[in-house]
Amino acid sequence: MRVCTAASPAPVGDPLLGAVESLVRDVVLPEVAAWDRDDVLPDALWDRLVALGLPGALVPEEHGGGGRTVGELVPVWRALSRGWISLTGAINPTGLATTLLLAHGTDAQRRRWLPVLGSGDGHAAFSITEPGAGSDLSNIVTTAEPVDGGLRLDGRKRWVAGGVSSAVVLMMVRTGEGLSCAVVPAEGRDSPTWRVEEIDKIGYRGVESAAYVFEGHEAVGAEILGGPDAAGQGARQMLGALGVGRVNVACRALGIVDRALAVALDEATHREVGGAMLGEHTHAQLRIGELRARLLAAESLTLRAAEAVDAGSDEARDLASAAKIVASDLAVLAVDRAARLAASRSYRADDELARLRRDAPQTQIGEGANDALLLAMGRAAVDEASTDA
Repeated sequence: MRVCTAASPAPVGDPLLGAVESLVRDVVLPEVAAWDRDDVLPDALWDRLVALGLPGALVPEEHGGGGRTVGELVPVWRALSRGWISLTGAINPTGLATTLLLAHGTDAQRRRWLPVLGSGDGHAAFSITEPGAGSDLSNIVTTAEPVDGGLRLDGRKRWVAGGVSSAVVLMMVRTGEGLSCAVVPAEGRDSPTWRVEEIDKIGYRGVESAAYVFEGHEAVGAEILGGPDAAGQGARQMLGALGVGRVNVACRALGIVDRALAVALDEATHREVGGAMLGEHTHAQLRIGELRARLLAAESLTLRAAEAVDAGSDEARDLASAAKIVASDLAVLAVDRAARLAASRSYRADDELARLRRDAPQTQIGEGANDALLLAMGRAAVDEASTDA
């Protein structure tokens, strides 16, 4: 399999970015085809991510983490995604959990979990989706009832990112007060009352994507995020944290576009068609120019969204959604454009473009399907216009 290494910007003074670029170039790109085929994220590779502080990068330094902002991590997440979006996805749930704990956790909850996440001793899982509830939270049916020392859980969860080996799961549940965010320690997972299955996927492989079945499971030490008084606030809490996740997904998409553009440039400069290099033909130049222009726009929007998320601005939610939509749609387009230049080679099972073709649509689905996000943004605009009329 030919692996292209172009279109990878040099580090700009951040040692973490430089370390990630080196990891991707020297370790990930040469091996990712085998990992993807075997659906495995090697323990040794995860240990490298932990050693770099990537899972706990958003945890404040006083709790043992990297103390990074989302804006600082955009180039890092993007660089990591040039190697494999599954790596960027694997660290995302811990970032979401960190965001939730910092914004809404009690002092005790922060003291208990942030050092674990910041040190890399454990990672977090994040769960909203259920078999009958994707983007429509009104269909959430998994329940949590207080019991002595914890919560009693009943219901099903699906697509639990990081849900097989995490130290803690933050998940949307229904309580007497409404939708709440439950903080559930891993003890008792994979038992008769808390069954776990891994979901086989056509792309986005190597990442733990679990399905849970709770049948009267008494989760010792489980509690409502923010304490009992915060019960019923889970939708606001968890949806608010998704700004971080959507920027993360946008970075996955940018990484895919970077790789697709690298493949396109490699084809343009190494393949002869009609007595000239492919890149000398105007149709190739147009497709590459289109990708470059769109990539610059998506990059700028993602950076603006990250700044808004860090600032907690009112427009952060819309900007993060927009960045995720624009970048992910571009990822799918970029793979298509690169595949047209690569022609039949792109259809070989072991070719990088074959993997990117399977991975790119995940960015249109993760952290809220694009259609659902567009619907929400459109409905809000119509409602605002109706109010002003």
